[in-house]
Amino acid sequence: MRRFVRPGLGLLLGGVVAHPAAAQRSPAAPVIALEEPRANPVLPAALVPFSIASDVCKRGHVPRVALQVYNVLAEPVATLRLRDRPAVVLDRIPLRCGQFVGLWDGTVARGTRAASPGIYYMTLSVDGVPKAKRFRITEP
Repeated sequence: MRRFVRPGLGLLLGGVVAHPAAAQRSPAAPVIALEEPRANPVLPAALVPFSIASDVCKRGHVPRVALQVYNVLAEPVATLRLRDRPAVVLDRIPLRCGQFVGLWDGTVARGTRAASPGIYYMTLSVDGVPKAKRFRITEP
């Protein structure tokens, strides 16, 4: 059977024709966004902006959120806290949609300082869907 590229003939002969306009549509906005960690000039800490789109919170759903730091061996070394509420540890907690800032004090497991220079991975997980970002710690 021959395939025809012209739209009118494809429908007439029962073939499937892809319209170029469908392929040119813009991709959907990201549901979760994790920005580059920024050093805090006052404290030895990093601020990590992230956001959860309102699409996730449809019909009253409150997603569970985790924000963790991993080393190059994929071992979790730190769990971040919310900047506005330092008592809130971002480890699979219910969090409404919106924009937030995580706070990392620069320490890893057992309270030691993170290796500098060093490469780490920040992972934001919303309802089990992860988004990761690689970052480097350099000497001051």
